[in-house]
Amino acid sequence: MADAVDWDTVRLAARGDPAARRDLVERTIDDLWRLAMRLTRRTDDADAIVQETYARALANLEGLHANGRFEGYLARIATNLVLQRWRKKRPTGPVPVHLADEREEPWQQVARDEDDRRRLSAVWQAVGELDPKPRAAVLLFYAQGESCDAIGRILDAPAGTVKTWLHRSRNQIRRRAESLLAEQPTPGIASRGDLT
Repeated sequence: MADAVDWDTVRLAARGDPAARRDLVERTIDDLWRLAMRLTRRTDDADAIVQETYARALANLEGLHANGRFEGYLARIATNLVLQRWRKKRPTGPVPVHLADEREEPWQQVARDEDDRRRLSAVWQAVGELDPKPRAAVLLFYAQGESCDAIGRILDAPAGTVKTWLHRSRNQIRRRAESLLAEQPTPGIASRGDLT
């Protein structure tokens, strides 16, 4: 891992100094690309995330306050960009046929598919409402299969903090998803006798 970027360099880059901007990119690109690669697991997606992260970060340097590390600022932007992509790609279709119970009646399967879609939608909405770092920890742990230690390195946090985020987030997601499901009207599926 490269030395942390000093805030004097960030201030020079904010004033438009090309050498300072180049220095920011050169000193952070390897770590940022590794983070993007861990989050996306695809080279082309990681490249796109890195490019968009730098575009957003360099465009908004003037408003950046010197608290924390500049690398953390980049990681936060990259993580949010990946989360946006995941939200756009999240599954919304029916449960695959090979996962369905073959002994069910067709009307039962329709009810199960609708219920699964409602639950999945509520969970995704609850995940989306988490604070950025706990949300990233949840997605890295469950969607990408990263360990708590690896997530800690990615998000610049101790493994114990990551475990706390995961524990609290699971509870928060469960409560929020249950609340969302309670607020939604249950779709009216006709019983077998009502179909005639």
